[in-house]
Amino acid sequence: MTFSSTHLSTVLKYGGISFIAGAVNHGFFSESRSLWTAGFGVLFYLLGSWIEMRNQTESGKTWRDVLGAGIVFSIGIGFFTGGLQHFPDSPERSLWVVPLGFALSVIAMYVLEGAGTTSRKNVALYGLLATALVVAGSALAWRMLSSSESLHGDDGHSHSHTASSPTPATQNMREITIEMSDQMRFTPNQLQVKQGETIRFTVKNSGKMRHEWVIGNEKELVEHAAQMKKMAAGSHKHDMANAISLGAGEQGTLTWTFDKAEPLAMACFEPGHYEAGMRGVINVTPK
Repeated sequence: MTFSSTHLSTVLKYGGISFIAGAVNHGFFSESRSLWTAGFGVLFYLLGSWIEMRNQTESGKTWRDVLGAGIVFSIGIGFFTGGLQHFPDSPERSLWVVPLGFALSVIAMYVLEGAGTTSRKNVALYGLLATALVVAGSALAWRMLSSSESLHGDDGHSHSHTASSPTPATQNMREITIEMSDQMRFTPNQLQVKQGETIRFTVKNSGKMRHEWVIGNEKELVEHAAQMKKMAAGSHKHDMANAISLGAGEQGTLTWTFDKAEPLAMACFEPGHYEAGMRGVINVTPK
């Protein structure tokens, strides 16, 4: 192969794997966009493989290899790298995504490169031992991260589970339910309230990972998100009346009076959640 062909095929193949890894990373975050990302990843991988096959006729690879084992290999590597990158944000998902991706890569690599030249026994032994190590490592990481989450209230990033504004609540206050999901979304994510209105928010975490619901001025929330990125783990502890932090399946209440007619925002500052789109808007209209 010429240098240009080698470079182009390599860029396309590894670029495709990166796209698939990105889709795995944000599959629960960006909804339908992740499907397009994965689709482009597979397409890029196929184009790169086609260029490689066209210029390496002696390799013996067929389109059956590329369409079968080749795609499985690219998806396996995407799962493996994507799961590793997002382990801190979604340990429950990465616990099975990382080992699955590694196992798929072993099987596909054997079909693509090792069949007929490598002992099946040796491949099976390597695959079992290596996958077992990956499973053990994933389980250890999941356990450490899960333990960290269970102590979330004491690890330097805690919020109160119930909070009230300084204005006393009234019996006729409006009630709104906010649902937080592992798709990194609030439902609803847009609210209309009136100046002076007191609302009791019931916040539910329907996901399997910890989420939080913070309301405030959008500028201040953005600055807060940037500040949290810079801080070392365990060094950021606060207990705010405008925030509620909930573990998997938990729910709590937060009562708030909107004194000023101004646009406000809602956000989740668990690592990576705000950047993934877990935010919303609260429009406070004048009396």
